[in-house]
Amino acid sequence: MKNHNLFNNRDISWLYFNERVLLESQRDYVPLLEKLKFLAIYSSNLDEFFRVRIPLLHGWKKLDKKGKLDSTDQQAELNVYKKAKNIIKKQQELFGHILTQEIIPGLSKHNIILHYDLALPEFALTTLREFFLAEIASYLHVSKLEDHTDFFPLNNELYFFILTSNQERYFCPIPSSSVGRFKTIVHEEKYYIFFIDDIIKHFLAEANLIPNIESFYSFKVTRDAELNLQEEAGTDLTEALIKELSKRDFGIATRLLYQSDLPSEELAILLDCLNLKKSNTMKGGKYHNLKDFFDFPAHNRQLEYPQAVSIEPPFQELLNSNSIFSVLQQQEILLHTPYHSYDTVLRFFNEAAMDESVQSIWVTLYRLAKDSKIGRALLNAAQNGKKVNVFVELKARFDESNNLQWAKRLEQAGVNISYSIPKIKVHAKVALVERLENEQIKYYGLLSTGNLNENTAKVYTDHSLLTSDEKPLKELATLFDFLTKHREKIHDKELVFHHLLVAHFNLYDEFMNLIDHEIEQAKAGRIAFIRIKLNNLEEETLIKKLYEASSAGVRIELIVRSICRIIPNQIGLSENITVRRIVGRFLEHSRIFHFHHAGDNLVYIGSSDWMNRNIYHRIEVCFPIKNELYKQQLLKYLDIQLADDTSASSINNLGQNEIPEINNFIDAQEEIPRFLIHCD
Repeated sequence: MKNHNLFNNRDISWLYFNERVLLESQRDYVPLLEKLKFLAIYSSNLDEFFRVRIPLLHGWKKLDKKGKLDSTDQQAELNVYKKAKNIIKKQQELFGHILTQEIIPGLSKHNIILHYDLALPEFALTTLREFFLAEIASYLHVSKLEDHTDFFPLNNELYFFILTSNQERYFCPIPSSSVGRFKTIVHEEKYYIFFIDDIIKHFLAEANLIPNIESFYSFKVTRDAELNLQEEAGTDLTEALIKELSKRDFGIATRLLYQSDLPSEELAILLDCLNLKKSNTMKGGKYHNLKDFFDFPAHNRQLEYPQAVSIEPPFQELLNSNSIFSVLQQQEILLHTPYHSYDTVLRFFNEAAMDESVQSIWVTLYRLAKDSKIGRALLNAAQNGKKVNVFVELKARFDESNNLQWAKRLEQAGVNISYSIPKIKVHAKVALVERLENEQIKYYGLLSTGNLNENTAKVYTDHSLLTSDEKPLKELATLFDFLTKHREKIHDKELVFHHLLVAHFNLYDEFMNLIDHEIEQAKAGRIAFIRIKLNNLEEETLIKKLYEASSAGVRIELIVRSICRIIPNQIGLSENITVRRIVGRFLEHSRIFHFHHAGDNLVYIGSSDWMNRNIYHRIEVCFPIKNELYKQQLLKYLDIQLADDTSASSINNLGQNEIPEINNFIDAQEEIPRFLIHCD
């Protein structure tokens, strides 16, 4: 029986994380146009929550109606569903307030007029009419309710539900994904920005598609994103995935988001037409899909973050005059992106593709950029006669199609492609190059906390270690051999690792042992502490082990960006545990693990969060930092983040965000690059 007093709920915790994103759009120090981007991130995150998590929570609601909830655990899950809806409702109200009462008035002071819930101005009508007729009208395939009872709204696409004075009802798309969401007109040195929603409402009557229009009500339907894959050894996962992807946008509806002034009797008609239940509904404003603020057309450098400038790392001078492999023969390279340029990683792949001594390249790919420079380097390597072995994880949520396309391109070029393992995801971010030197094979490796994706590397904080250290790289070669040749033995756990921590083999046990060592030190009256930076902290046995350590006197400082199920500051259980969350310009993505270890200061970085999926259902790789200089860099990195009193918030024992008073004005994402400039 689970003890619910030991763990916060994962979904409620995630909603509080998304609330922290929303609150960033209210911070005084955030530039106005960047505030719109935080609203977009919040909106995009919430859409994903409704696609991925609400279907699970809503299942408890169905069981409750059928009288099948017969345990405390099940009733608790039902309560989560109710609590989640209430939290989202309050957040949506705050979203509307921030947008309409703070951001829009702020923009207008800088001559950027976001036309929000207003009639179109006279000066703009001619231009907007031309835009409507030339760009929008061809997408307006109007459907009359009585004639099209099988009308099927696509996932997260926008529509109008239109009522006429003679009681007819129509559906009309708002083609934002085809046309774009906004139209800009410059007038009297001001930038007027219009939603295409309002342009359609104004000019649709002139188009004479619908007579006697009386009112418009916007809505969208969000659909379940889960793919029903039958993952068994020997099955063709590629074909199964293609079939399921074609169905994704036609999945079960998890939410109808509708304009709040839609009359209740019309809502009932709409629900009946769409075959939805009232429990799937949520009131919203007149404009949905405000993740479209990602593409907000106004630009003003004064209202945006200053342009990020990459710091030149201390090894850059060596790289300027030597090949990357000759540099790695002399020293390891540790990159802290986006503060350091990602070009060094790109060089690693490009030089491997061209170097005559390179025999083979091995790499895991989880989320490739759509126009991936790394993908192109691998294509080039195959064309240059290298043996290229790529493990492509097809089950990377929302990147399945992109990964499939890249896998096909690589395979056609002669790359040896290995695909997903049944019921396991390969989430490790690693690469290995075999180079012939003095008639012997020499290994060069890349081990990272982040995806091999040059686009996300500009906005995600991650660490990448490039090394020629033979011991961990031999283990990496063993792992690649296992993934490509012997993966049917995944459950045998035959591999032994002494340097790498690999989920499904030794990662869990090693982390438990490291915590146990701190417990022993604390009980002996010696210094003992643990510092961990993660994206998500969910797995219950590891959390219980941290509670045990706290009770023994181990000081534990956690930085958890998103889901955090641990409950800090509970007397007798977790009074030695503090948790903070950092939300800022860059997405905090790296994982760092620091154990005092009797003064040895063991530091690991890698791809694994502490979640059930990472520990038990994925192949993850974490690895030690042995170089003393780099170890000290990462320890200082943690110091700065733990001192942040600007973009950091504390997580209290209810899982909620507590925003601290700003006393020292330390913003980790500004302070870290200043620190790195002076690293030798």
